[in-house]
Amino acid sequence: MKKVFAIAAALMMLATAANAQSFGAGYVQSTQKMNNNSSTANGFYAGFGYTADFTPKGSAISLALNPGIYYEYLNSTSAGSIWFVSGESKTQEHYVNVPLQVSVGFNFAPTFKLFAYAGPTANVGIASSTKSSVSVAGHTGSVDPTDNYKSGDYSRFDIMLGGGVGAEIMNKFRVNVGYDLGMLDRHKSDDITLKRNRLTAGVAFIF
Repeated sequence: MKKVFAIAAALMMLATAANAQSFGAGYVQSTQKMNNNSSTANGFYAGFGYTADFTPKGSAISLALNPGIYYEYLNSTSAGSIWFVSGESKTQEHYVNVPLQVSVGFNFAPTFKLFAYAGPTANVGIASSTKSSVSVAGHTGSVDPTDNYKSGDYSRFDIMLGGGVGAEIMNKFRVNVGYDLGMLDRHKSDDITLKRNRLTAGVAFIF
């Protein structure tokens, strides 16, 4: 991992065109698959990115390295009932994502560019909690929130691999859509496989 960051730093120092920073935010839909079952969570992300462009200004095709750091929040609800008993659980999760992506851009005009990007993202879970409630014949009781990292076999760490497409407008605004696949099994038990994929769509302000 240290070698990866050292190479990234060296590449950014060799960038020949104007570099840029950005603040981005957007929507996240996360799908978590445990063996043959799956669940979906929705949320948002927000954070900062950096673009190290390796092509001369005015070139029709650009190549860039795009590291960043982003906060991600997810929320999901599941419910079920049988006869006069019903239950509901709500899960909230907080992550930090550190992408290291390579992008190729096509400059159709000085103020308009389409691009595609791909690369890995280090995904670190900061907190994950589940709050449950049970209703019996109209009488509802709740259970104290469960810390999923402390009480189960749920791993905080994942490496996601993915890519996406987007556009830059007037060298100030960026829109993008991407998809990432979780590479690591986040469940520590041998008989259970747990992986997470995610769809993202967002906007960014370039400065």
